[in-house]
Amino acid sequence: ADVRTAKIASLEVTRDNSVADGAMANTLRVKVTDAFGNALNGQTVSVMADNGATVAPTVITEPDGTVEISVTSQTAGVSAVTATINSSSQSQNVTFIADVSTAKIADLVVIKDGSEADGS
Repeated sequence: ADVRTAKIASLEVTRDNSVADGAMANTLRVKVTDAFGNALNGQTVSVMADNGATVAPTVITEPDGTVEISVTSQTAGVSAVTATINSSSQSQNVTFIADVSTAKIADLVVIKDGSEADGS
């Protein structure tokens, strides 16, 4: 195995549509190989996520060349997760859903007022 040619071979979403509560995580699995497809152990992969999602800034590959990435968020919506090693990177989108257990009325607007109480 040639660590100088380390690249992101794959980035796959393994869990999606978690609740945006800052605790439930979406997960991805990244695989790092050399130019010949050999799995690379102990490689540091940089990780970023957008839309307010939280990830560990780096993860280290296991003997099979893979490592799990956990992503949490308090913002419902889509977050792009990017894994990078050397000049090689891949991105995947994960989705966080609204936490219905914390739903509340955000706004209440009167559309029509002063209607006559005539039964119509």
